[in-house]
Amino acid sequence: MSITNIDLQSVTEADLEDLRNNGVSEGILIEYKRDLYKPTPDDKREFLKDVSSFANTAGGHIVVGMDAKDGLPTNLSGVGGGGLDAEILRLENLLRDCVEPRIVGVRMQPVSLSSGRNALVIRAPKSWNPPHAAVVNQTRLFYARNSAGAHHASVDELRAMFTAGATFLDRAREFHSRRLEQIHGDDTPIHFPGEGGRLVLHIIPFSAFSNETMLDPKMMQRENMPPLWSTGYTGGYNVDGYLTTCERGQQSCASYLQAFRNGIIESAAGDVRERNAQGTWQLYATTVESEVISNAVSSITALSNVGVSPPMLILLGGVRMHQTKMRGSPMGFGPSSIPPPLRNPELRLPAVTVDGYGDRKDYCKALTQIFDALWNAGGYPGSQSYDVAGNWNPRP
Repeated sequence: MSITNIDLQSVTEADLEDLRNNGVSEGILIEYKRDLYKPTPDDKREFLKDVSSFANTAGGHIVVGMDAKDGLPTNLSGVGGGGLDAEILRLENLLRDCVEPRIVGVRMQPVSLSSGRNALVIRAPKSWNPPHAAVVNQTRLFYARNSAGAHHASVDELRAMFTAGATFLDRAREFHSRRLEQIHGDDTPIHFPGEGGRLVLHIIPFSAFSNETMLDPKMMQRENMPPLWSTGYTGGYNVDGYLTTCERGQQSCASYLQAFRNGIIESAAGDVRERNAQGTWQLYATTVESEVISNAVSSITALSNVGVSPPMLILLGGVRMHQTKMRGSPMGFGPSSIPPPLRNPELRLPAVTVDGYGDRKDYCKALTQIFDALWNAGGYPGSQSYDVAGNWNPRP
């Protein structure tokens, strides 16, 4: 029996004993340690090697408190008789300070044993942003795993790790571009009336293009999933997963949110521009910021609740945006010089990465580059909605 498919907080002594009883040997997916990692240079290096090798390969578990001989578990002896909170904090700080780039999603769970002692189970997910280096004495060391355990990564293994990260970015951008083209051509789950500009927000988990993420649409049905520019929505299942929609009204645009089975979330709204008295199409940056933040926060929270692991890429784009004048705010504050309307029907903005789950403040900071580019299109040096501390705090 494996503990891979068990929620980490639900792992029990019986689950760990099953590893011993079934002869689950050390290898690509599991490592046994009799003792806790000590705060010595050698043990620090060993811990960083073990965790980074799992992240760089296929993910896996370290079971601390399990004796092993020739790679086979022999006795669940446990470690210590008190709590492990201080030890977990020390190890978390070590990962934060001594691994580049940071590994997202490592979890540590103490398991109480009938002997009065504890085991410590460390779960390191497969990374979608490899390779990760263990930084030891200012030297960066790269590790991978095979059936014999952790080892220094070869040139070919490193090349494969770098390629995996680059391949994801290429596929994510290709998906975003293809969907923009389709939405421009009315290939959408709802009808967008009118010719007004359309904005499209994509949240793409790094795991989306693997075979390891397949969401049950019923899980998404339980989440709060409002589309962009919506004042309410209706939801239902479709062939792609779970869809929520909002019909056009006086206070809303026609919009939808599609939660795909692979974890990608797409939200699009039509007729997001406004026409002024002179007949010029306008789009206000403050309005876009507010809508994108609200939608991103609810969507990322939903992905967290259904168990999709970060990191994830956020992309915002627009179609049918030609002859649109970007404005800062309906309140009227503006730059010293106003650029001409957009010439290209497509609006392309920088992609940003969310490395881990956080709160609204964290996501607002992550979106800064997207919003800066949006305000740049209106002649501003950057978003005017952030205060000196970098917090999103739009003018009243």
